[in-house]
Amino acid sequence: MSNNIRPEEIAKRLYELDIKVYESTDSTMGKVFPAGKELTVKHMVKRIETDKRHFLKDATTLISNMINSLEDGNKAGEYRKELDDILKMIEEYSPYDVKPDSFSSNISNVKNRFSEKDHMIICIGREYGSGGHEIGYRLAERLGISYYDKEILKIASENFDSDVEALTKHDEKIGSQTFLDKTPFKFFGFSGTDSLYFAQCELIEQMATKSDCVIMGRCADVILEHAGVPRLSVFIGAPFEERVKHEMTCTDISKKKAIELVRKMDKERAAYYNFYTSRGWGHSDNYDMCINTACYGIDGTVDMLESMAKFAYGSIKK
Repeated sequence: MSNNIRPEEIAKRLYELDIKVYESTDSTMGKVFPAGKELTVKHMVKRIETDKRHFLKDATTLISNMINSLEDGNKAGEYRKELDDILKMIEEYSPYDVKPDSFSSNISNVKNRFSEKDHMIICIGREYGSGGHEIGYRLAERLGISYYDKEILKIASENFDSDVEALTKHDEKIGSQTFLDKTPFKFFGFSGTDSLYFAQCELIEQMATKSDCVIMGRCADVILEHAGVPRLSVFIGAPFEERVKHEMTCTDISKKKAIELVRKMDKERAAYYNFYTSRGWGHSDNYDMCINTACYGIDGTVDMLESMAKFAYGSIKK
């Protein structure tokens, strides 16, 4: 800390500037420091000393906002210069030091997550009716890589001696006994639905270690994390009403049926993901990016994901 600048000086200058700016504006924002000078300065000094990371930044930002609202350009310029002087005092006082990239976890820099031997793997979780299937397909086409959704079931169906349509009824679902419990492929000690999950785990890991690909749902993000396979993880969603409208447009069903279907599929996907991963489906801290397709549309979302992939893999995929 500098010996030349004391928190009392900063507090007094901020209080006095706040008064002058407030008196020059008709803003409804009000004073930043509404109480009397002596009590306020005492309180400000304490805040500067105990809440160093946020207090000064918050205070100077509020005063700056009021200066921006002044119609008198000369006064605005005068107060801006005074605020700049105070900011220099704050910098000299240096009550805190926050680096722009201060996260220290192993995911802090996605560009360092991948090496030349790693494939481009993008795992996409999605709310029903958010356009996730179409986005994943277009993204894979745009990047020139493989796309896996129902294709995983097609491969698994060979092991279960069943057709894809039959397996689809049990895909990304948890439940009691099903016809899968009677298949010879059933893993020892596990139900048929668990066996299907483990079969897909094995297939997903194989696919991710053989080639670049987009993998839709099926807990692929967590499966690959446990397998030590680097990947990008994305969750695609949209407001409920928007997803209902999207489903009605795509399938030509009534609004009532669309509402029932969206709720049912969301519930099943959440239960499946939460059960097999012990994580929260759709919770932002489980993904590298969460996108609202109602804001960006199908093509806009694909554009964003393409940019994300090229940013992450840019140094190794040239």
